[in-house]
Amino acid sequence: MKKILICGAYGLVGSNICKVLERDYPDIEITKVKCVDFGDELKLGSFDYIIFGSGYGQPIKFSEDKLQTLRINTGAVQIAFQYLKPGGKFLYISTSEIYSGAPSPHKETDIGTTTPQHPRACYIEGKRCGEAICMAYREQGYDVKIARLALAYGPGTKKGDTRVINQFIEDALTKKEIKMLDDGSAIRTYCYVEDAVDMMLDILFNGKDCVYNVGGVSKVSVKDIANYVGFITHAKVIEGKKRLEGSPDTVELDLTKTLTEFPRQFVDFGIGIQKTINYQKQLYGKE
Repeated sequence: MKKILICGAYGLVGSNICKVLERDYPDIEITKVKCVDFGDELKLGSFDYIIFGSGYGQPIKFSEDKLQTLRINTGAVQIAFQYLKPGGKFLYISTSEIYSGAPSPHKETDIGTTTPQHPRACYIEGKRCGEAICMAYREQGYDVKIARLALAYGPGTKKGDTRVINQFIEDALTKKEIKMLDDGSAIRTYCYVEDAVDMMLDILFNGKDCVYNVGGVSKVSVKDIANYVGFITHAKVIEGKKRLEGSPDTVELDLTKTLTEFPRQFVDFGIGIQKTINYQKQLYGKE
């Protein structure tokens, strides 16, 4: 039986990776670790596959301890490679934020233009350095893939998740009103989490290249999301006047490369939002 190590197995993406593996890959034995307990002292054995997804994807969370964010995406990545069997496969879950400053939609060959002074530099530069570490191992003969993920959403989050969709749903369910930070004009292209997981597993197991964009095709404004969640939950929507520092105006990936290798149908955004709301109703006891 093949063995896989999931680093960061308890967040939105990691928990859904484990869910899909358990459902669709019964011949693979899964070992789960959190980002906080992953270190040199662990005696985990060796693995045929490793997926590194440790660290927060929430801007407020990853900005709370910037040094830890940097450590997870650099030092912990190097540690993870110690557990990979010769001939094994490694997937590093990176982020679309490394394209920050470049016009969208972003291709895998694009280069971001941010600096270490950017408000989100700990996350952007940490992921960029993590990719550089992966490329260095790839040059040594390791089978390494990098998935630049953008805006996954769906069931699997914890209470208090501050990403936009989750925050809107939590506020709608618990306060019956959604307060936006600004006018909601920013554009986002969301990907239902199981779609993202399916793409990443395809890339890990069968990808022909190294770097792939992973995202969705549902392009909506933040205001549209708020209004849609408010309509379903019967919550009032209130526009704000400030903006989260460093937040991009548009997030959209060019998926040509990924979908050419791995064609697929995406979960409709309306269906995905309804599933996410249903999940959070259970999470907050609002059935």
